[in-house]
Amino acid sequence: MSKEEADLIEKCKKGDIKSYRLLYNRYSRAMYHTCLRIVVYDTDAEDILQEAFMEAFTRLDKLKNIEAFGGWLKGIVINKSLNFIKRSRQSWVELEETGLYNTAVEEQIDEHAFQQKIELITEALGLLPDKYRIVINLHVFEGMSFEEIAAMMETPSATIRSQYLRGRQKILSSIGHKI
Repeated sequence: MSKEEADLIEKCKKGDIKSYRLLYNRYSRAMYHTCLRIVVYDTDAEDILQEAFMEAFTRLDKLKNIEAFGGWLKGIVINKSLNFIKRSRQSWVELEETGLYNTAVEEQIDEHAFQQKIELITEALGLLPDKYRIVINLHVFEGMSFEEIAAMMETPSATIRSQYLRGRQKILSSIGHKI
């Protein structure tokens, strides 16, 4: 963390509005994408992002280590996103099994083909049931261990691993015939 960023946080603690805006601008894009990977819809991610920043700014006095601000904020964003999913989804909905498996052989690809594959994976990820999509996003994109995810979601670690593997297989199955 830079001295400038530490100074911004200290000014925010004192209620400096300009510092709030600067700190928000510095972190909002990354936190938005973290949120969006969990909740999928833009409008939900935007609302959750605003709630997360409001909570962070009102709880800045509880932040013990200023250098941990980014991780602390990300934790708030992830928890708000997970709580949103829990509130908005009464039960987990399973996608029907497609029965298609990825049998494509690795091949050399050009940039356009690579971008198309990323789009297919992103689309398939967005179609996964919440329990799979959340675990994959937290593990792959946020770098969280299965144990950390299990603790956060109050679910056994073995269940989290199973959801990751099933979600990964669903993605591979759904894009297998398109690659």
